[in-house]
Amino acid sequence: MDDKKTIREIIEQRISAAGMSKRDFAKAIGRTAGSLNDLLSSPSWPSLEKMASVLGISVAELVSDGEPHSTHTATCPHCGHEIEITIELK
Repeated sequence: MDDKKTIREIIEQRISAAGMSKRDFAKAIGRTAGSLNDLLSSPSWPSLEKMASVLGISVAELVSDGEPHSTHTATCPHCGHEIEITIELK
């Protein structure tokens, strides 16, 4: 059984750990609560940078599940193909 967290789950944990509601977080990054849900399904790099900035952490910290190497998949919003993303914390 694969118990790896999705990027969505990890980001939602970071938002909660920062003591923010999803509604407040969405407002802080210039989104509505409804559009935040869509964004968390397939975040772009600029969106990840904005989210990390609001939380005061790096993009790597934002999407890392605490392991030195984290591999996630995302769906390309342009072509629909799956993209594998590997985060390496140093």
